[in-house]
Amino acid sequence: MEKKLLFLSNGRYDLYKVFEEGFKKYSGCEVTTVLYKNYKYRNTWEKVQNFLFKIFLNKNLKKIKASEQNLYGLESHYDYLVMISAELVLPQHLKKLTKKASHSVAYYWDSFDHIPAAHTIQYFDEAFTFEPKDAKDYNINLITNFYFHEERLTDYDYDLFFLASYDSRYPLIAKIAKALEAQNQKVVIKQYAETLPDVTDAPKSVEFIDKHISFKETKEYMRKSRIILDIHKDIQRGLSFRVYEAMGLGKKLITTNPDIKDYDFYNPNNVFIWTPETKSLPSEFLNTPYEELPEHIYKKYSQENWVKTLLNIKD
Repeated sequence: MEKKLLFLSNGRYDLYKVFEEGFKKYSGCEVTTVLYKNYKYRNTWEKVQNFLFKIFLNKNLKKIKASEQNLYGLESHYDYLVMISAELVLPQHLKKLTKKASHSVAYYWDSFDHIPAAHTIQYFDEAFTFEPKDAKDYNINLITNFYFHEERLTDYDYDLFFLASYDSRYPLIAKIAKALEAQNQKVVIKQYAETLPDVTDAPKSVEFIDKHISFKETKEYMRKSRIILDIHKDIQRGLSFRVYEAMGLGKKLITTNPDIKDYDFYNPNNVFIWTPETKSLPSEFLNTPYEELPEHIYKKYSQENWVKTLLNIKD
């Protein structure tokens, strides 16, 4: 009989689809996906009731109902439970969910400094994180991110692509964009903000957008670029998905994360580490082709290996 896997996740930016596809391909399980949703008041009385509970009982009924609805319509038992963003579910509901599975796993795709979620570790049989500091501090499993596209192109439309939210990283992004423009590189950078920022001196290659770009569109931008840019956040030490997406697509990478030197796939021909002292890119980095990794290292960071490691599936 086919095993069953219950997958609960935050639905932001459609990133959950990457994990869902991986579980369907490589877990050998029938996969049921549940996305966390906000609770909508059914009537005015519920809104008033929630207000009163907040004031007099220090309880948020809307949050309770939003958490509780993740339990609706589920079967009585699953072989695996995998949860991302477990902090969005209240403890009393986490207990009920984990009891439904023979083996429960939490994956934390943000650092605990960014999203406080360490309190949920106790409810799972195993917990994994991509952040080395969190793995050490909380004694949980360290697992890297992975690549999930492997198409190779030899003709490119531009030299560098980057997509991210508009935040405190922007001054550095602008500096890198200007440096590459000065080196006659064709650069495409998109900065997302709900409200378009009032920036008057942005580099020509930087475009501000107020609508999300789908995963499918992002993939196409990456495929058509020769180099991928990765700007890590100050509170993050683990390597982002961009690093592994570049690996899977055979792209060179410019990153601000110096910890990449500690990984077995690091090759200075493929990866340039931008530091505060960097003024421009070396011509040898820009003008030499990507060097393919040894097969055993390349496969180590595949989506298949990630899924099988998370679920402890042996070949």
